[in-house]
Amino acid sequence: MLRSISRTVAARGGMETLRPALHRVYMTRASNYKDALASFIKGYHEGVQQVMQSKEESQFPKNHEADNSKKTT
Repeated sequence: MLRSISRTVAARGGMETLRPALHRVYMTRASNYKDALASFIKGYHEGVQQVMQSKEESQFPKNHEADNSKKTT
């Protein structure tokens, strides 16, 4: 649909008339890409934190058991 409107506008007023419409389209796309990238980065960081927490939790009991065995000896 945008292409047919763009062609009509371009045919009537030339590039100067079309420029603001194209600028809005590209700015909207840029904003959407920026938001998507920010969301991806946030999710990635949350995933890394979850993995690190699970690693710490899985290592804690082993270290705790080792400490208990040293104390009883």
